Amino acid sequence: MRRLLSGAAALAIASTIAFAGLATAAEEPESPEVMQLPAVLINEVSTMGPNGPLDEAIEIINTTSEQVDLSNWVIRIYNQRNEVIQTIPLVDPLGGPLTLAPANNVGSTLVLTGAEFSGTTSTPNVLPVRFTGAEGIPSLGGVAVFGSLAPTAFKIDGVAFSAPVSAAKEGVHAQPENQRTAQLNGSNTRNLLNQDTNNNQRDFSLQERTF
Repeated sequence: MRRLLSGAAALAIASTIAFAGLATAAEEPESPEVMQLPAVLINEVSTMGPNGPLDEAIEIINTTSEQVDLSNWVIRIYNQRNEVIQTIPLVDPLGGPLTLAPANNVGSTLVLTGAEFSGTTSTPNVLPVRFTGAEGIPSLGGVAVFGSLAPTAFKIDGVAFSAPVSAAKEGVHAQPENQRTAQLNGSNTRNLLNQDTNNNQRDFSLQERTF
């Protein structure tokens, strides 16, 4: 469940975003168009946190009224050069199958947590991950969900934090985190209505972590 930022934290993150600069208006589509939701969405990504670059997490969410079997599903992590640096099978910590409960039920989300994750989760579906490299999920990289390991697998959802990461990016990239937002416990969180307009900049914003 999302929490509103405290006044000071909200102003601090907002000023950080303004200072960093958003993508130009020329990049932004003229009018928003709400697309049909995929069965599963990336709901939140934190590429760093108060404990450093490995204080990170990814949350995916079931948006449907049915269970979703994640057998054979994977999450791919991309660097700023649009290269896959890690492929993570969506299985439980013992290697067994994972299933997401229907939307708005306990277990409708899955959270992948980094080695130095400092947050707390309310879902029973938690997958500890040793993200590769010193940075783990690159702050200027991207994350995408696929329904299988096949090279031709359909991308179910994705979010990128810089323009070159076209494999994960939808529309204009989301605003990347930085050291200041990390100390404010920020993350890139999907809009409150769980809309997916196929534009990362419109669909995600820097908010206080919800995990």
